[in-house]
Amino acid sequence: MNGSHVSNLLRHDCGLETFDARVHSTPTVGPDGSATVLLRRHGRFIEAYLEPALEYRDSLHLAQRLTKESLVRAWGSLAIQNGDAENEVASRATRIKITKIRILSVAKEDLPDCASLHVASAKDLPPIESRLNDRLLDGRVAATAAVFRLFSGVHEISVQYLAQHDFHHIPTPAFIGYRFPEEDDDYFALQYFDKTARLAPTGEIYLGMALSADLERVYDYHTVFRRESVSDGRHLTEFTMLELVSNIRHDWTEILELADNLLVSLIRSLQTQEKYTALIEAAKRLYPAAGTFKLGLNKEGRLLRLRFDKAKQVLRDPLGFKSNDEDDLTREEEEALGRFFASVDSSLGPPTDVFIITHFPRHLRPCNVYPSDDGDNTSQSFDIIMRGQEIVTGCRLLHSYEDLRSAFISRPYPIDPDSPEWRPYVRAHEIGMPPWGGFGRESLFSFPELFHQLHMRVTRRSYTSTSSP
Repeated sequence: MNGSHVSNLLRHDCGLETFDARVHSTPTVGPDGSATVLLRRHGRFIEAYLEPALEYRDSLHLAQRLTKESLVRAWGSLAIQNGDAENEVASRATRIKITKIRILSVAKEDLPDCASLHVASAKDLPPIESRLNDRLLDGRVAATAAVFRLFSGVHEISVQYLAQHDFHHIPTPAFIGYRFPEEDDDYFALQYFDKTARLAPTGEIYLGMALSADLERVYDYHTVFRRESVSDGRHLTEFTMLELVSNIRHDWTEILELADNLLVSLIRSLQTQEKYTALIEAAKRLYPAAGTFKLGLNKEGRLLRLRFDKAKQVLRDPLGFKSNDEDDLTREEEEALGRFFASVDSSLGPPTDVFIITHFPRHLRPCNVYPSDDGDNTSQSFDIIMRGQEIVTGCRLLHSYEDLRSAFISRPYPIDPDSPEWRPYVRAHEIGMPPWGGFGRESLFSFPELFHQLHMRVTRRSYTSTSSP
């Protein structure tokens, strides 16, 4: 352990080093009555040595009774690095001569043995089910803790970026009163006083109404809910989402540019800022691919973009899929495109793990998505695909109340725009909704690996497809 690591690990207190740590393994007592305890703090190991001197007697007796995973506070001074230790963990430990030790919290003696998790490689990990059975103990593993801290980092970077671009945070309700007729089985319903409420699958409706109040640029970073019949990387019943909406000054590509720039800024920050690269390094022990993400940008510094029909053409040739332009992208097709654009086989740009598909057919988007200006049957919409999986969906949305009413009434499962549950949203358009659009980014850190790399799970819940009209 180098000097900087040691300084981060320890604090000075009355001339001594002091630190809090977990007991990694039960103490060993030497023939001279001394005790050695292997401690652990944030993935680093400390070999704490207590001499059998009279003045250390109370701490020595205390140390000999320590149980694994107990939390202790210790005072001492750095000793010579223990290069001749009998095992790998001890050989990597910082050796400290302890003068005083205090128990902050005692752990039970019969806890599951999870010591191996702190040194195991990815291939030696126990099944995820057994780790989840003791999730808090698993959370003490440095690689797992690094992922949780990266969750926080993504939130921090995103919020800083949005603040710099004049966005304001608007908390959206966790309970909603509206519903989409064909999606009753997709909600978690509950009794709310004398009414039926549902857990919110999106905050888009309320964020859009905030624009009608002339707030111009708003976002929410919140938990959303979806009643899924399966649970995997694309289907979760509860997850965190960043959703934002904005007035449009010129055309819908402003929303596309914002999504592109935000994501590129986020990825670059994770790849270059020291506090995040250190976390990625910690995650690598269990997730070896961490940090190998390919961000292929064009000369303007933008992500690769292609229209939906062009993506379908790539699927047919050279990838050999029998894919119809009228059908949405399947999971297998998204994954195939992800592999292709990450390879050197693509002539559309440098290898990249993230790209954008634009101009989805109107019938594949919700009824209130704005039609394309091209005069064809496409929409002003886009998806961002990362490692073969959609993580962002965005679009321009209708702002004319006449167009919205018509879209509601003519959808396959009509919505009554004058119903009490939809009146607030329709009213926001009747009083002069500005041209607007937005996107929703699934929590990059709910997914099985950050950008497929950092154990962050992306869900299949998209901004407009889950709960837009």
